[in-house]
Amino acid sequence: MSKGLKIMLFWSLVFPFTVTIFRIIIDYFLGREIELLPYSAVFLGIVAGGLIFGGPLHYFISNSREN
Repeated sequence: MSKGLKIMLFWSLVFPFTVTIFRIIIDYFLGREIELLPYSAVFLGIVAGGLIFGGPLHYFISNSREN
């Protein structure tokens, strides 16, 4: 698998999943009600941010360090 694809998969799947699970755990310990809709909105927003900003920016920075 190419380096660019690994970076994009991380920023579009792994990072949003980790942040969403972390928010669910925090809300559980704080005693808040856990509903699917707010967490899916957060997940999809982080996915979009990762695809538009996080992945390409990290890829270009890592390529500039190699050159």
